[in-house]
Amino acid sequence: MTLPARLVIAGLSVRAAAEAARRDGFDVVAVDQFGDADTRAAATAWHALAPLPDVGGGAPWLVTSGFDTPDALTALHTRPLLGTAPVAMARVRDPRTFFAALDARGIAHPAVSLAPQTGTGWLCKDFASSGGQQVRPADQAPCVPSPGRYWQRHVPDAAPVSLTFLGNGERAALLGLNQPLLHPDPACPWRFGGLIGPLPMTGRQQTRLQGLADRLTSEFDLRGLASLDLLQRGDAEADAGEDAWLVLEINPRLSASLVLYGAAGGLMRAVVAACVLGRLPDKAALQRLRGPHLRGFEIVRPPQPCVLDAAGVRALQQRAAALGLHDLPAAPQGFEAGDPLCSIEVEGDSADAVQRALVDQRTALDEFLETWT
Repeated sequence: MTLPARLVIAGLSVRAAAEAARRDGFDVVAVDQFGDADTRAAATAWHALAPLPDVGGGAPWLVTSGFDTPDALTALHTRPLLGTAPVAMARVRDPRTFFAALDARGIAHPAVSLAPQTGTGWLCKDFASSGGQQVRPADQAPCVPSPGRYWQRHVPDAAPVSLTFLGNGERAALLGLNQPLLHPDPACPWRFGGLIGPLPMTGRQQTRLQGLADRLTSEFDLRGLASLDLLQRGDAEADAGEDAWLVLEINPRLSASLVLYGAAGGLMRAVVAACVLGRLPDKAALQRLRGPHLRGFEIVRPPQPCVLDAAGVRALQQRAAALGLHDLPAAPQGFEAGDPLCSIEVEGDSADAVQRALVDQRTALDEFLETWT
């Protein structure tokens, strides 16, 4: 069996996935919400996400975020999907089946309730969303049950991390552990802002996370790229047993963390090989996908409403290489406060170095944008 020559990549934003596929020699049809300049440049054709188009001429589809609701998953049944099947994705996105499966497997997670909780110490969450947009303190959120909604105990003494891996339905190959960056605001205190990774892991940590990813891959028939959101308790360098890692959720499709891996190529070919051939990369290939440095990316959100005119769009595109900018507007556009305007990507030898580089680049970008907005 050979790998396909063309891929349809669909989701809210597919720029990073489209570029990864193009680096690996695939012809790409991009379907997303934004149609950014670099997304269009990476694709043979671009189509708006809604309504979901019938494109690709039978080419297999890979999806990113934006397919988390029951209706969106139903729409995928009519597409030739590569990756975790819609029926398995639905199990992951149903809090009843998901947490019951974790309990049956003895996999630790924060306490969960499917009945409304209004007291302090509880969070209201919804699997039918992504990017932290749906997470609220329970005493500040509407307590109306819905198919993806659940209530979870807040664990304030634990650090959020994410694990990026490839699955073939039976086993997992770990790419790396990542540190999320948050962009909180009063209405959305856990809003996603970016990632740094891969973080260093001890041998014991890697062994425990490998076992966890293998169990979840087998339980939910995960195929292709996936990411696992976790809480890490205790010293990051210590091994505190199974309960050191608390499972929050699985993203059973291409995730934002793919931008951290495969900068020199190979990532999308590995994703497709895992889906089509059931073949996972070996240790040497995984190390090449991790690369020699840590990487980081951050979403740029203007603090107040602004308009980027045609001259500003051109100037931003001209400065993109110097400032490490991606997800660039393709045309003049207005932005509300907190809307994603573009993103920044950097490299460094440590998480602290990456964080400093992101701050420096964001400061330079802010100064530049003051001229145009």
